[in-house]
Amino acid sequence: MHLIAVDDERPVLQGLIHILEELFPQDYVHGFTGQEEALIYAGELVKKNEEIEYAFFDIMMQGMSGLELAKEFKTLSPATKILFVTGYDNFALEAFKIHARGYILKPVTKELVEEELHNIEGYSKDERENRKNNGIRVQTFGNFDVFAGGKPVYFSRSKAKELFAFLIDRKGSGVNSAEISAALWEDKAYDRNLRNQTQTVISQMIRNLKDAGIDHCVIRKWNYLAVDPACFNCDYYNFLAGDLMAINSYTGEYMSNYSWAEFTVAYLDETRFRE
Repeated sequence: MHLIAVDDERPVLQGLIHILEELFPQDYVHGFTGQEEALIYAGELVKKNEEIEYAFFDIMMQGMSGLELAKEFKTLSPATKILFVTGYDNFALEAFKIHARGYILKPVTKELVEEELHNIEGYSKDERENRKNNGIRVQTFGNFDVFAGGKPVYFSRSKAKELFAFLIDRKGSGVNSAEISAALWEDKAYDRNLRNQTQTVISQMIRNLKDAGIDHCVIRKWNYLAVDPACFNCDYYNFLAGDLMAINSYTGEYMSNYSWAEFTVAYLDETRFRE
């Protein structure tokens, strides 16, 4: 997991980096005094499917402000939780308008950062470490990705990953081979060849999940496949449960990789508008 900190005052930045390294000893903390440099580096991480869990931005910086930086960063990595670290308390309303998750006033201390993280995640440092190391996180807002123990789950083929995404979208409802084929190959007739191809993809997905140690989260019976929603910390499921932070993190993109997800996008848009 990666964290990014941006402040144009190097001494302040170094202090924040030190705090984050203490709070996240097993993760990668990257500090930048330049906003463009931070965006470029974050873009490289996104291309590699690396998880950027948190970003800490100063607000008053030369050139691009932290608020402007946050807007660009959200486009680049919608799931990243953004916290502002600033010496001014009059930007809080603007910060939360762009769905910032936290607002920390300088001078920054370890206790202030940990308190804000506790408010965001709802659990302590020890609980956070346990959840990070053993939990399974599913990201559906933006592009679809799966993380086990803080690391991306590897899928040997894109269709195997898409199948798992389709099961996540079904929220525990079972699907059969014909329904899977219709989603993964919209324009193909369901014949013997396609049925065999579907079975191959199912086997690949199960094998990939087993390699990641999370195959127990899939319920498999004769011509029946589903996920156990209780296995996952999923932004989509949290949204449906009314979690305010999950609702705020939705910016209109859901499983952008897959055309069949458009129906869910319409529902999320309608729900978000009502909120």
